[in-house]
Amino acid sequence: MKKLILLALIALSFLASADEVNKMATIDDEPSQKASEDSDLAPYFYTTFNGKTPIYIEFIDVIQGRYLVDVEWFPDWGLVPLLNGPATINFRLVDRDVKFSVKTDLFNIGYRMFSFPKYRIDAKSIANKEIVKMKFSDIANPPFSFGDMNFDGINELVIANRQAGQRWNDTYEVYLIQEMKDTSYFNILDLTDVLPYSNIDSTTEFDSDKKTIELYYSGGACGSSYETYQRVFSDYPLRDYKFELIKKIDYASWDNDGNDIPCSKYVYDVIDGKDILIEAESGPVD
Repeated sequence: MKKLILLALIALSFLASADEVNKMATIDDEPSQKASEDSDLAPYFYTTFNGKTPIYIEFIDVIQGRYLVDVEWFPDWGLVPLLNGPATINFRLVDRDVKFSVKTDLFNIGYRMFSFPKYRIDAKSIANKEIVKMKFSDIANPPFSFGDMNFDGINELVIANRQAGQRWNDTYEVYLIQEMKDTSYFNILDLTDVLPYSNIDSTTEFDSDKKTIELYYSGGACGSSYETYQRVFSDYPLRDYKFELIKKIDYASWDNDGNDIPCSKYVYDVIDGKDILIEAESGPVD
């Protein structure tokens, strides 16, 4: 059985080399009191990066061998990690007259990236709306990538929301890229409100053999739960992205009447939408 953590799954499509990762390993560090001392952003840092002032970025390399990308980004120094903020990401195919845009609320490129000489920005360049021309492959922890999130052999667009989830884990927005063979059809389907895609984060586990996704919900000591979704394939290409809930695991230290009990595990098969307790796998746990 092959289980993959989400970060390992989409890391295969990240473009940063090992050497670049080593050079930029601290780009996404937590903000500190010395943030303004660590870069040339100091004099205007807290007034310019207010979530209202745009920075324009153009990635000069072709991403995934087919996309040219530029971004209008409104970074906010008050969000965690530093410079999270809303953005519009614009994609253009290099070999077809196809363009599409995706809006996200928590776009992030580590602030120290802009202290490097070739990407340095200042108040004047921002006010003049100068475009920062950047190599996507220089970013050690890219703000988006492409990965097969539903086991169909086709990469989806995956946008990272840094530290936006439970226990400060990264969450991910998933967009299905629909293309019909031998046609000009091209569509982006937003899956951010569709389970299990809507709850994928850096704790999510993928099993490529069983075609399952296991979601983890952290509830502290003896209060967490798990949901396992299995891929359901469709003969209709535009609907071929769905999963169904097949198993649940809940941990609790109380019974149905609200009485305290030893920490217990409850395992359920989910059949036709109904929870069926598996008694042999359930009971008190250490």
